[in-house]
Amino acid sequence: MGQGTVVQEKKATTIHMKSEERVFVPGRSIEGVPTNNSLRLVSPLSQPQLSDASSNQSEKQDILIGVRGKWYNVTNFVPHHPGGDVILEFAGQDATAQFMAYHSPSVLRHRRPVGTYPFDEDKPGGEPMQGDWMKLCDKYDKLGYFKTPFSFVLERFVILIGFLAVSLSCVRFYVTTSNEWKGIALVTGAVCLAGFWQQSGFLMHDCMHNLLFHKRRLDQNVGWLCGNVFLGLSSKWWRDEHNEHHLFTNTAIDGVGPSDPQMIEDIWVQDVMITQFFHDIPPFARQIIGRYQHLYFMPLCMIAGPYAIKAVSLANAGRKRPMEYIGIALHFIWVGALLSCFPTWKEALLFYGIAMMCLGVLSVQLLVSHYSKPWAEKETVKESGSWAQRQVESVVDISCPTWLDWFHGGLHLHSPHHLFPRLPRCHYREAHQDVLEMCKKNNVTLDVMPWFEAIANTIRHLRNVGEQWEAKKWD
Repeated sequence: MGQGTVVQEKKATTIHMKSEERVFVPGRSIEGVPTNNSLRLVSPLSQPQLSDASSNQSEKQDILIGVRGKWYNVTNFVPHHPGGDVILEFAGQDATAQFMAYHSPSVLRHRRPVGTYPFDEDKPGGEPMQGDWMKLCDKYDKLGYFKTPFSFVLERFVILIGFLAVSLSCVRFYVTTSNEWKGIALVTGAVCLAGFWQQSGFLMHDCMHNLLFHKRRLDQNVGWLCGNVFLGLSSKWWRDEHNEHHLFTNTAIDGVGPSDPQMIEDIWVQDVMITQFFHDIPPFARQIIGRYQHLYFMPLCMIAGPYAIKAVSLANAGRKRPMEYIGIALHFIWVGALLSCFPTWKEALLFYGIAMMCLGVLSVQLLVSHYSKPWAEKETVKESGSWAQRQVESVVDISCPTWLDWFHGGLHLHSPHHLFPRLPRCHYREAHQDVLEMCKKNNVTLDVMPWFEAIANTIRHLRNVGEQWEAKKWD
């Protein structure tokens, strides 16, 4: 996109600020926005070599996106982009990696490029690892790995229904029997209810990535059922934040704020880079976080985590999304009906409390994959050629037997998920071997460790960051 091209960008929480619209010229500063709230924008790769037929369009402030050396005019498509206005983050830039990660090549079948720019398929941005990753994407497309077998979908729902059936059976046994097995039935039923919620979360994750049926409306509706109704979590709120988490994992805008909405909390600091965003909290709170975060990490995840994420979800579901609130309301109706079966509310609350604490395992599963990894400046991860290595360096993979894949929802192999977001988790183990070979070939380290070691590693990391922050006198 040439100089003088103007596009609109919306502000978004943490990544791009959504509160006001503004225009910017790539390579120039944003006018009308305070410096401390502005994004640092990257200049275009090069002057697009536009055809005569499209030269007039470039004068109309078109928005161009680069994919594999070709510029595409997406001006009219931006309002309809399923991923939201995050597409504007890559206006006038090479977005090959981001496009290939989230879209099938067929998406461009009916779009004619309006120009070209230099692009090396073997070493995009001068990085051979990026070229190897692109070859794997093409390989998986040809093998059909980006399609989900119906047998896998069926297995997931059998597991889901199985957990709920066992939980309901245990509750029925508890309320209709008066023998010594009642206590075991209560605990077993609560644990299985947590398993039902956990598996619902994994299925919501799959659906919001459009990975189960590969039909957006169907996937989104099933995701709403699994997320809102079954789990009690706003699926669309989670989806919006998760899309940005994938694009900008563990990143921040210096002097502005975090760019990854799912990896930042007010109660702990995972990297010295983000301590600058904690200056507004009282000094005693900073000291508590820095000195004790490694001690309260697990208790808070297990005990408070499930309640906190449901509360945040409810507060951010969106006023213009009534179905989000309807789904969450249905969740509390059926859970309330289940709890009302118990003879006393004390027993009902005990059952619910055990289930929610067991659900805290899901919080730990999701956080240990990223919390011990370094943060980076947001703009650096948008550079051409940086995608593959950055994804590998921002995750921890968990090693476990194949028969335990259901427990982790496949997300213990986090590098295949981040490198290939379109890949169903039934293919993660095959992809993981390819990823390990790619990393070895390019001398890039991929952390792989057992789950309990990953937890211990995260706790050590939080302690070390706290000590570094304290050494800086809480600056």
